Amino acid sequence: MSTVFSPQKARVQPATPPAKRSEPKLRVVYGAPFRPPRMPFVIFVVSLLAAGLIGLLLLNTELQRGTFGITKLNDQAGQLRDQQEQLEKQVRTLESPQNLADRALKMGMVPNPNPVFLRLSDGQVLGVPKEGKAGTGKAMFGPGTPDGVKPPVTPPATKPPVKKPSTATTKPPVKKPVTPGATKPGTTKPPANTTTGG
Repeated sequence: MSTVFSPQKARVQPATPPAKRSEPKLRVVYGAPFRPPRMPFVIFVVSLLAAGLIGLLLLNTELQRGTFGITKLNDQAGQLRDQQEQLEKQVRTLESPQNLADRALKMGMVPNPNPVFLRLSDGQVLGVPKEGKAGTGKAMFGPGTPDGVKPPVTPPATKPPVKKPSTATTKPPVKKPVTPGATKPGTTKPPANTTTGG
């Protein structure tokens, strides 16, 4: 034992420093990597959707307003078409020869029963010109025409039937024999030369 623990044999070896490990180089980090915040993006998307919905609503409203305007204009065009037809009918009535003659008579004009014609080929006047006379319009167009009032038409007066006094002896009507072929079968019209007795 003495040999093992002897101071001569036990040499203390100097402590060697451990092997150097390669350590990474340190660098300065100026903050965490940039991550955009989520809240502004969510607000942007929601506002974009709201703007789209509002724009769609406004567009739909304008289209409906345009449809109502078109319907109103179509109704107005129909009314104007009806008014145009009434005016055209009134113009046709006013242009009628009878209406023109009535208006001419109201203004004091008289019709000329003796017209005169001019032949353009040689300039010769055909007919004898005569002056129209006042009052001939009434004779030509009938009474009441200048006033525009026509006389009322009265039905012909009918006489009440006269009752014949009844006699005790009445003779039956005499019938003439009908010759075949004189009248067509199925007709009840008597021949023109037959008379009834009485």
